[in-house]
Amino acid sequence: MSRDAVGLDGLKTLREELLWFVSELRVDGQPGRYGPCRDGAVRAGREAGLGFSCFAKKILDAIGGWEGLDESERSAWMGYIRSFQVDSSAVLSDGERMDGMFVDPGLLAALPETGNTWRERLRRHLRGWSALPPREDAMLAETKQAIATLAWSGVSPRRPFGGFPCRQEALLARLRSLDWSRPWSAGAKSAWLAVFIQTQGPLLAGVDTSALRESMIGFLKGLLDPETGGYFRASGVPPRGQLINGAMKVLNALEWLDEPIHQPQRLIDTCLLQGPPPAGCHVVDWVYVVHRCLRQTDHRRGEVRARLLEVLALIRTHRTPDRGFAYMPGRAQTGYYGALISRGLNEGDLHGTCLLTWAIAMIVETAELDLPGWKTFRA
Repeated sequence: MSRDAVGLDGLKTLREELLWFVSELRVDGQPGRYGPCRDGAVRAGREAGLGFSCFAKKILDAIGGWEGLDESERSAWMGYIRSFQVDSSAVLSDGERMDGMFVDPGLLAALPETGNTWRERLRRHLRGWSALPPREDAMLAETKQAIATLAWSGVSPRRPFGGFPCRQEALLARLRSLDWSRPWSAGAKSAWLAVFIQTQGPLLAGVDTSALRESMIGFLKGLLDPETGGYFRASGVPPRGQLINGAMKVLNALEWLDEPIHQPQRLIDTCLLQGPPPAGCHVVDWVYVVHRCLRQTDHRRGEVRARLLEVLALIRTHRTPDRGFAYMPGRAQTGYYGALISRGLNEGDLHGTCLLTWAIAMIVETAELDLPGWKTFRA
């Protein structure tokens, strides 16, 4: 495997190498099930399955490998993801019913139990999703990921997921309860809501999806900072990681809501002040923001293209001998929603490979590189 595999020449063979990498993590006899990495996975990594299945699917989406699978394998894969949806209503620690959520027992078993004192219950009641314990935060995040992965493939859950505010007043209360001085986390939860509204709202009786959509768009627009183009509510501009990664999550919500970005030129200016640090999430979030903005404007397109080619060099530092990408340079991802999933060896991991493969696909499109087979997807 060449270290130049993500240089412009190396991109021509990278798709085949990534297909091989994904195939090496496949669990035999269980279509759709994948391990997080090849050698360093620990118990939780070996027993969890939902998130890694979604990551593998997205990698194949980005490199055009999904269409090459037999229809029977694609169907079984979607069935595997759908199998994680609970048949009965789950109940969160504050008593809220989460109808039809997706629960991965292997991941859940590795997450710490939290106390259930009256003070904690009151705090969660007052702060909503901003105060969710790690187990519940993971369940909602994985539910969003599973539903988004299925929706991108044109597949519905076995039953509609109804565990989100289905009335305008409740939706706005939930959005206001989030800590928008930390827009990375708050923005992620807004993206959950956008996915649930757009994909599950139409499946639920009595839900006015259009009204929910307009309410959410109005709320997010109210968070806009005209100086940076970001979305937050604080006395000062949040740290750069919070600002850019938070903007990415809000833009992801707007994409699901089919709503344009409000200040794409300002966001491009903000991104060009400094490139991303070398971590999978920071790289893909920075690339996603400029990628989405340049779908609406030509503002500083040449400068963005040049910076994106520099980001390819940064992505190269994440390449591993097994033909994948590590979440951190030289080190596979160790934690996943607070669960220890690997020993952090110098090997590719599915999460890091998914994020950086997606980043490459967006770079190929945005920089208009002549490289067929790469495709972006909606996360």
